[in-house]
Parts: sequence; C-alpha cells; structure tokens
Amino acid sequence: MAEELDKNYINNKLDDLQYQLNKKYNSLIEEQIIAVNNEVLIDFCDQFFKKTKGQTENSTIELLPFYDWFIRNYSVKPLMSSSKPLQKGTAKTYRNAYNILKRFNDTVYRVRYDKINYEFYNDYLNWLYQQGYSTNYVGTQIKILKTIMIASHELGHHNNTECRKKYFKKPTEEIDHIFLSIEELERIKKLDFSDFKTVKTESGVFITKDKMDRARDLFLISANTGLRVSDFNKLEKDNIITVEDKKYFQLTTKKNNKPITIPINSTVIEILDKWEGELPRKMPEQHINYALKEIGEKAGIDTMVKITRTNGGIIETKEYKKYQLITNHTGRRSFCTNTYLSGMAAIDIMAISGHSSERVFYNYIKANNLQRAMKISENKFFS
Repeated sequence: MAEELDKNYINNKLDDLQYQLNKKYNSLIEEQIIAVNNEVLIDFCDQFFKKTKGQTENSTIELLPFYDWFIRNYSVKPLMSSSKPLQKGTAKTYRNAYNILKRFNDTVYRVRYDKINYEFYNDYLNWLYQQGYSTNYVGTQIKILKTIMIASHELGHHNNTECRKKYFKKPTEEIDHIFLSIEELERIKKLDFSDFKTVKTESGVFITKDKMDRARDLFLISANTGLRVSDFNKLEKDNIITVEDKKYFQLTTKKNNKPITIPINSTVIEILDKWEGELPRKMPEQHINYALKEIGEKAGIDTMVKITRTNGGIIETKEYKKYQLITNHTGRRSFCTNTYLSGMAAIDIMAISGHSSERVFYNYIKANNLQRAMKISENKFFS
C-alpha cells in the first residue's frame, strides 16, 4: 500500500513538474529574457524540487544563466552602475570570464549561488592557477564574478553575500612593465623606413613600410599625450582646437567617458605637419603591436630586461630584449613616467591621462628607486 501511495505521489509530482516546466519554457521563449538551454531547464527542475514558500519564479534564474543574460542584456542596455552599456572590449572580457566559469562548472562541480563560499573561492582559485593563468588574469575572473554576484543579488535572485567578505578578494601582482625614456623615443622618432623590407609575422600579418611609418607616429602621439590606443587610434582633425595660438586635442575618452583636453607638444606638431594637418590613418591594434617590435629593434632598444610573473601559481623570471616588450600601452606608460620625472605635478598628469585615482596612476609610474630619489632631491627641502 505504501508503495502505491509513493507511486501516486511521484506521478503527481512529475505531472506537476511537466506542467510547470512547459509553462516556464513558454514564458522564457516569449519574453526572451535568457537563452533557453539544458542548463536553464536543469536549474529550473532543481529549484522545483527544492522550492519553498515565498520564492518566486524569478529565483529560478541561477548563476550561470544570469551571467549569460547579464552580458547580453548590458551589451545593449545601460548598466545600473554607470548608466551606459558595457563597452565592446569589456563585454568580450566578461564573455571570456563566463566561458571559464562554465568550464569549471562542467568539469569540476556545478556552480550555483549557494555554492559561492570560502570553499568555492579556494577551489576556483586553485583550478584557475592549474590552468596556467597569471595572477592578474585570475584576479580579473574573481573581480567579474563578484560583479555578477552583486548584480544578481540586487535583482533579488539570491541572498548570498559571501562575495562581499574580505577573503573574497581579487589576487593582484605588480608587473615590471617597461617605459621608454625621452632618449629612446627620440631614436624612434628619427627612424628612416625608406629601405624597410616587408616582413611577415608568425600570425601571417604583413608589416609594410607604410605600416611601420603610421605605427611609429601613432605610438609617438600616445607617448606625448598619454592616450590609450582606443583613443589615439581614432583621433581626427576635428579633435584639434586652437586657443591663443596653442593647439590642443579635445576628446572624450572611450574607456571611462571622460572629457579631456591635452596640449599638443612639438613632437606631435611635427607629426601633424608631416601628414598635412591630418592624423595618421588608424590601424588594427595588433598590427601596431607587431610593427612596434620591428620599430624598437630598428631603433636599437635592445637592453636586457628581467620580467617576473606568476603563472599557474609558479613564479617565473624571464629575460627579454626591451623591444620585445613594447606594446601600444607602452606609450601611455612612458608619458606618465616621463612627465612625472620632468617634475610635472601628479594631479596635472592625471588630468591629461584621465586616471581617477592616484593608486592606479602611480602603478603607471615605472621609474626605479634611483630615478624617484633624483626627482625628489630637486625639492627645495633637500636643497
């Protein structure tokens, strides 16, 4: 008799599940809130059997489905925090982070809101390091996961606040990124590419004489303005204003939407004159990076540099020729460091570079201890 009662209970429960599952499926298809896949439906079934009074159907949007929805939704709609959509590059970073967490979910154990705790934090960190990721890349994964957890909490999908605790911190590591001195930048500026022979990179990109010339000039603009590649690579003639015979770049930065005005120095004036008042035509970021390695080698920027990084939890120190480390971002870092060493006030440099905090700004200052001491010694206190 007991078996018969259990059978009736189970069948009734399954009938109810089928009804609720069909209802949920039709609702998701109609509203197009999230992509309907096995993960979503499995989570719904789990929630159905664990559901308690007072829960709403919205609580069935578990962590991974919400993560996916968050990226797709806020790639086109304004975020609550910034009132603007995710930038294309940021959305790509979020998507990569989602895919990594999904891989952990599929190969280690399922990730749910109620699983995000101290044990998960350590498990996920260890797994990320085992994949060979650098400390700062691992930190990015934790930072984005915290963002997703907080957003889903604010929208009422869970009550887990573990990610706000002190232990749930983003691992960071200071990397000895390079900068180019005024003298090294001058060597790049004086390069002649008239005899340069086209080279083909390992990825199949052809670096021509024209690309070398444009990449050099774009990089020098960055090194003399502090602009990111996303900004210096889209400058146009309309961004130039003249006030009392002095020229300035006036633009709104792409990353943080800040309006900035930057004085144009003699090096950039020469570049503008060379291109008949126009800006060098923009190039794909990776093509600039490829060209910069060639440019640095041709300029003889080949001193040996030791770089220490933590990859997969293992500290590694490697030696590189300096030109091998030059990238688009080296220009911005060089600007911040060279202006700092010249005696320019940090607050004035930040007004140009667009940094919002001194902590982040000083990470860009790559002067060594002696260079810092020499700059400090010029203060009247030490006179």
